[in-house]
Amino acid sequence: MATAVPAAAATALVLLLLIPLSTGPVAAVLLVLLMALTGFTVTPVVTSLAVRAAGDAPTLTSGLTTSAYDTGTAAGSALAGVAVDSSLGLTGPALVGAALAALTPIPLIALARGATRHRTRITAQRATPALARNDASAPAHH
Repeated sequence: MATAVPAAAATALVLLLLIPLSTGPVAAVLLVLLMALTGFTVTPVVTSLAVRAAGDAPTLTSGLTTSAYDTGTAAGSALAGVAVDSSLGLTGPALVGAALAALTPIPLIALARGATRHRTRITAQRATPALARNDASAPAHH
């Protein structure tokens, strides 16, 4: 959470800076690259937090987290499209993105609270093949 919240805040800031500073192609490209760096930092951190809080279902949680990102991308794109058609014009998508990035801490705080209440630890289990367990020639462990 210590990485995700500042990264989301940085993404919102870059998106807001994109509005006045994107009139030149060099500034626009640099800001979009900076937005990608800050924005894509959130995804693996949040997925890791969710998997840690998942208890016995880390694979399901990872899949659901990815689905949530995809849903957010689709919804954000739709909202940005509506914003472009509004009176906001070309500044609309950056405003929508900044607003959505500013909302990122809400689920993170809920996730952090849930993780502290249900402090779980994922451990790997060693599976022993059935043949090895029943094989009389296998060395016995004492």
